[in-house]
Amino acid sequence: MSSKTQQISAIENKYGIVLFRMGLTHLVDVGIRHLTDENVEENIKQIKANGVEDKANGIVNIMSAEFQCEILRCAAELAKFSIWELFAYIKMYVAISD
Repeated sequence: MSSKTQQISAIENKYGIVLFRMGLTHLVDVGIRHLTDENVEENIKQIKANGVEDKANGIVNIMSAEFQCEILRCAAELAKFSIWELFAYIKMYVAISD
């Protein structure tokens, strides 16, 4: 078992399975609720305005602005599904490794 897996397991043991699942759900739900069409469009405007470099904040992105915008658009589309539908899909079809 990897160190990260052990750390997550420790959190599950600390809170119990019910609170752990609710914590996961809340974590994803908060992200989903912030991916409204308005927020996505505002973020896209900011990304395009800053381009790849935001020297004022000491940020140099390795992804193009358009690539970042596509990530946001994809996430916004996924946000329209229930959390449990997403978890079930991830469990069945998304390969995850350490």
